[in-house]
Amino acid sequence: MRGDFMDVYKYIDEYGKYTFEEKKINEVDKVIFSFLSYANLEKVFEDDVVLTIYEAGKQYLQLHPGKDINIIAVKEGNKLLKYIHNVRRYKDCLLYNYEYVGNTKVQFGVVSIEYEPFKVFVSFEGTDSLFSGWKEDFILGYQFPTISHKMAIKYLNKHFSFSNKKLILGGHSKGGNLALVAGMYARPGIRRKITEIINADGPGLLDKEFKSLRYQSIKKKYKHIMPNYSLVGLFLNHSNDHVVSSTNKGILAHNIVYWEIEDNHFVKGKLSKFSKELDVAIKKWFAKYNLEDKKSFINNLDYVFREAGITSIMDIKTKKRNILNLIASSKDMSNSSKKLLTEFIMLIIKCFNEVKKDEVKDLLTNMFKITSKTFSNLNIAKKI
Repeated sequence: MRGDFMDVYKYIDEYGKYTFEEKKINEVDKVIFSFLSYANLEKVFEDDVVLTIYEAGKQYLQLHPGKDINIIAVKEGNKLLKYIHNVRRYKDCLLYNYEYVGNTKVQFGVVSIEYEPFKVFVSFEGTDSLFSGWKEDFILGYQFPTISHKMAIKYLNKHFSFSNKKLILGGHSKGGNLALVAGMYARPGIRRKITEIINADGPGLLDKEFKSLRYQSIKKKYKHIMPNYSLVGLFLNHSNDHVVSSTNKGILAHNIVYWEIEDNHFVKGKLSKFSKELDVAIKKWFAKYNLEDKKSFINNLDYVFREAGITSIMDIKTKKRNILNLIASSKDMSNSSKKLLTEFIMLIIKCFNEVKKDEVKDLLTNMFKITSKTFSNLNIAKKI
């Protein structure tokens, strides 16, 4: 981190000593809660129970003692849960109404976090490793509502129609989009209880929904937080953007751990030239292709992944050759479709490679810090 700026873990160390009654919830807490729904809580919530974050974290540690092999977002969600579960600020927060559905058609997760009496943060999960979730991310580009949209709206109507609790809705990536849509289309009584909607670097809306009265009615409550090297947050129509400074200049800027924090807020940033150009390119791409082109891309992608046995986004790297052979040998795809799919697959592989390089870089940096600290302590010891 530059200067005295913090990351989320240093923020937790700093603010973790205060309860929410002592220091009110702020935008950093809201983004942390938005990310918490990535945590793998299925076995923790096998029964319909209410747990404190401390109890959920303790059970998670007992159920998952080994190495975490999930994709970055889920791994970070799990790490956050473990990190905050015994921290004064978060440990007594209540978790309930947990739902997770993951199959070949849909990936949807959500949990309600009561951080103060009668004040609830509803956290919608972004895309995890399941291909169905990644497929739906693309479907957002031409279809509304999606299956997850309907599930998010149904969740709010089911659990909060007869509640007098104040609500903040939030999520990271696709979860932020779900929070926005759920807030727009929940029953009127629920919409009145919503005080804020947080979209942490998630996609926006299609033209019709973006121009709708529904969106205008909640716009004042809506906040779209995105890093200066945003990629996902530029997808579709977006407004109320609050750009924050990130220490990572690549796709990993999507991860909140790289967002810089000062005191109890994120450091303001400016959208990078790269992101601005990408924003223009995405809009041009959508203008260039019609609805049938977009549907064809998704259907072809779905076919290839099913034939290659891809169920998780992590399978793409290990089955790369099989996927590319399937695309090349297909008699039903046009040459342009083959080219588009091939470029997409290679882009994902490139992202995986960049992530690996970044992890190595972090490891070497930490080793250097530890070594420097060790020599520093030895020098102090010699002086003593």
